Amino acid sequence: MEVAFNKDIACFYEDWYKSPKGRLVDLLEKDLIERLCQIKTGDKVLEIGCGTGHFSSYFEELGGKVVGLDTSFEMLTVARDKAGNTKVDFKTGNAYALPFADREFDLVAMITTLEFIAEPKKALEEAFRVSKGKIFLGILNRHSFLAWQRKRSGKRIWQQANFYTLGEVKSLFGKDKKIKWSSALFLPLFNTSLFFRLRLNLERFLSKFNLPGGAFIGILAEENKRG
Repeated sequence: MEVAFNKDIACFYEDWYKSPKGRLVDLLEKDLIERLCQIKTGDKVLEIGCGTGHFSSYFEELGGKVVGLDTSFEMLTVARDKAGNTKVDFKTGNAYALPFADREFDLVAMITTLEFIAEPKKALEEAFRVSKGKIFLGILNRHSFLAWQRKRSGKRIWQQANFYTLGEVKSLFGKDKKIKWSSALFLPLFNTSLFFRLRLNLERFLSKFNLPGGAFIGILAEENKRG
């Protein structure tokens, strides 16, 4: 069963990113996204499951021409309200039947979206159909302390989430894709406001290595070029 995202969840999501924990997480996740995706000015980017548009706006900051797609009208309402002067095109749509032509986008992204999709393989096949062969996934690593914390939090959204391992996601892509990955968020998010800059620099140092223990894993999958 798909998870229903309403306005209460949207507001919680945005408020959390303003907290010390949220600011730290945001900086580290965006570091990883920029490093792996390498957006060029003018690249057409589709974010599936864009929610409040938090990362869609960031893809635009990196130079992309961005479409943000979500099934939740309430989440998209928040996204449009907070969009300001951004030119992100927010649309209602389903990951299993994307309203776009084949190979329309330079990059298709799904960030903490796969966790709430009942048929991940079907969604990935459709994402590849509308891409020029490049998909970025940001997943919540089941083998991390933060995933354990979230499952124990009692919040319904995390109880409904299906956290993945790196190996499980690789198997969803199959063997015919070229995979690059990196991870972030290795340390427990306790007392994040204390020594914020020191924690940020330490996390950034750890993220330079392909360590599988980070709570957030970024995976770039590309179709192997033929001929």
